[in-house]
Amino acid sequence: MNQKQLLLLMAYSLIVISLIFLPKYATLNNGKEIVLKTEPLDPRDVFRGDYVILSYEMSSLNLNETPYDYAFMEGELIYAVLSEKETYWTIDSISHAKTAVEDNDVCMKGIVTRNEGDTIMIEWGIESYFVPEGEGRQIQEQIENVSVIVSVDTDCSAVVKQLLLNGERLVSNEKHE
Repeated sequence: MNQKQLLLLMAYSLIVISLIFLPKYATLNNGKEIVLKTEPLDPRDVFRGDYVILSYEMSSLNLNETPYDYAFMEGELIYAVLSEKETYWTIDSISHAKTAVEDNDVCMKGIVTRNEGDTIMIEWGIESYFVPEGEGRQIQEQIENVSVIVSVDTDCSAVVKQLLLNGERLVSNEKHE
């Protein structure tokens, strides 16, 4: 392999790696921060270490209580308009297409994973978060007091930025991405 081919291979590798990480990095740095209440669990990945599975109230939506445009099928993209209510952000409405939001609101996209008639299950792409080794159990023991700061960009993509315990910074994505 000559020097030109080696440089092309290195440039190609750098481009591929950048395409994987740049969207999340851009969302973390330029997105609007919102706080969501979680229900974490404490699994462990043998290769990557401790992580927390995060579950949200808004992962299970009752369609009788949430305005929507028309029925959702499994696998469909879903867009939610969220607004801040007291401490946490909650869903005001859902639709099949990205909709304009007020200045203080955000749009978040997810995928419908299950449709049970009046209730749909949604994955938002923020359901897991890696933590430093040994901290997973500590977080699990305080489940009811954990919430997250999520950064949401103008494309409605979301990334977990920080874990909070009783409103105080617990783990930051700025160190662990």
